Amino acid sequence: MDIGSSFTYMFEDENWIKKLLIGGIVTIIPIVNFAALGYLVQVIRNTRDGHPTPLPEWDQFGAYFMDGLWIFLIILVYMIPVILLACLQGIGTAALGSNKDAESVVGILSACFSCLMGLWSLVFAVLVPAILIRYAEVGEFMAGFRFSEVFSVITANIGSYIVVLLLMWVASFIGQLGIILCVIGVIFTSFWANLVGGNLIGQLAAQIRQSQPTM
Repeated sequence: MDIGSSFTYMFEDENWIKKLLIGGIVTIIPIVNFAALGYLVQVIRNTRDGHPTPLPEWDQFGAYFMDGLWIFLIILVYMIPVILLACLQGIGTAALGSNKDAESVVGILSACFSCLMGLWSLVFAVLVPAILIRYAEVGEFMAGFRFSEVFSVITANIGSYIVVLLLMWVASFIGQLGIILCVIGVIFTSFWANLVGGNLIGQLAAQIRQSQPTM
């Protein structure tokens, strides 16, 4: 796995400024930003397939949008437990919050709900690369819920999988620092972090494909 190239490959594309600017702008527009998720899927596919210039053109916007829509729906389904817990937390706080005698109960319940939400969000974050690899492979909504296939991606090369997770979180942290640069940061660094993650996931997918040609 070429870790260094994951952080810089996009700058080797002769049209990288245009592609990143378009991606950054698309990312901050509600609904339209589904296309940015789909673009990420294409980055994964290009990297997995050994494309010499893995940064795609923006000439398949409709296809990117549909891929991104399916990814968003997969994420939404996985987040249902968090949404339900947040609703229960809000209802409990509203119902008992005004009762001073129940303040301790509200505090305990709220802490429990927050822990459960955090735990589930962490579990989902760990699953994300495997889900994206499976979706990029078959292009189907249900690919995100064939759990035996998702877990097989994780266990196929767990060492590289952990490395990919850690580096994606590092890239995300660096991307968030771009907020300090105001508009430039929002348009550029967050999208750059997604491209780093896409390349890392694509390299992992290529490794797994070599070890499991029938994946």
